[in-house]
Amino acid sequence: MSVKIMLMVFSGRENPQWDLTSDQVGTLRDKLNALRGTTMERPAGMLGGLGYQGFSIWAAQEMDLEPNVFVHANIIDLGPRSVALRDNNNNLEAWLLDTGGDAVDPDVRRYVQSQFAAPPAYAGAGALRVPRASVLEVPRYEPNIWNNDPGICWNNNCYNYANNKITNTFAQPGDGSGAPFSRPPTGAGVARAAISDGLEALADPEAWQSTPTDGHWVALVISTAIRDYHWYRLDDSNARWSHKPGHTPARDFDQAVAQISDPRTCARDPYRDFIGFFHTYPTRITIR
Repeated sequence: MSVKIMLMVFSGRENPQWDLTSDQVGTLRDKLNALRGTTMERPAGMLGGLGYQGFSIWAAQEMDLEPNVFVHANIIDLGPRSVALRDNNNNLEAWLLDTGGDAVDPDVRRYVQSQFAAPPAYAGAGALRVPRASVLEVPRYEPNIWNNDPGICWNNNCYNYANNKITNTFAQPGDGSGAPFSRPPTGAGVARAAISDGLEALADPEAWQSTPTDGHWVALVISTAIRDYHWYRLDDSNARWSHKPGHTPARDFDQAVAQISDPRTCARDPYRDFIGFFHTYPTRITIR
């Protein structure tokens, strides 16, 4: 029997995970049992996005614990057949973060703590207001391919999506060519690793506004706050950019729920550093 915690925070890198001790499992059970407030809302982080999106809790055969619990922005989702619980002052989230110990980098810890007081990125007044990415019958923006199969959605990240290659390996730049980037990731390091995989950096930062004869355009951004990277790709059908944050669904809108006409200027906190545009060739590159 065990309880595993995943901090949902990265887009490119694997999210931090850790197991609770038996004493911590008992504390978690007590904290959940002490909550009295309920809500019909669901945690905004379940729909994904950039930056801190909450905690996933997996309980394997633990008495009085639901097998899958999701916690974000003071809402505790206990599964589709139960009403959600409501917390106050991010108490449960703060405790879950503390249980992470060395599994959570200090910079990531500080960033997550800074988000506890912030309003949910997609929450409206009293109800979630999150548009779903529209399903378009176009060759490059087909979110249903990435989103409808839970296995594909979970096992492919922003790098897979940007390169339009489903590997089910949560692909990392450089791994496919034997030249992985050094940890923690930097813009230059991730760029070099991607180029090793076969991508080409654009010398002209405005070249992406033309239509390539082969392949398509992608863009790289970096978060120094949480030491992670994120990729976008341009959809030729509508001249808009789309992306897939980590384990969460592909989408055609940014953190402000606006269409993305230029990844340099879209809402993408905490990925504040724009690194550059690249040309990718899905049939010729190697990612893993």
